[in-house]
Amino acid sequence: MDKLTEIPPALSIKQPWADLILRNEKTIEVREWRPDHTGPLLIHVSGTLDWKTVELLGYDAALTLPRGGVVAIAQVLDVIEFTPESWIELRPKHRVIHPPVREPLYGLVLSEVIPLRQRVPCRGKRMLFPIPRDADSKLKNELHRLELL
Repeated sequence: MDKLTEIPPALSIKQPWADLILRNEKTIEVREWRPDHTGPLLIHVSGTLDWKTVELLGYDAALTLPRGGVVAIAQVLDVIEFTPESWIELRPKHRVIHPPVREPLYGLVLSEVIPLRQRVPCRGKRMLFPIPRDADSKLKNELHRLELL
C-alpha cells in the first residue's frame, strides 16, 4: 500500500465479519448501497455483534473480538454490483450464506488488509464516514507506526 496523503474514510462492519476480513477469509464486503470509493479504506468494527453469523460460523469467543473502533486499513480495488450468478460464484469471497433479500447488492473488493497494532476507539456511522476528531491523532500515530502516513 502506498503512503497516504490524507486519512481515508472508514466503513463500520459488525463482528465476526470484520474478523474474517482481518484473517483474509472474506475479501468482498457486501452492502445494500453503492459505495463510490476505491483506494484506501479504514476498517471500523461496530459495537454490536451479528449473532446469527456468530452461531453459523461457530465463533466460540465472539465476545472477545475487538469492537467499537478502527482495527485495520485495506485497499478497495473495485466496487461491483452483484448479479444472481455472481452472488453464487463469489460466495467464497463474500461469505454471506443467506440469499440476497434486496437487490441490487454491491461488493467492495478488498485487498492489502493491514491490521493496526492497537484498536483506535471511536464511534461508527452508517455508510462511509470520516474519523471523528477525537480519534484523529491516535489514528495518525497508528498509521505512522505502520509507515503508511
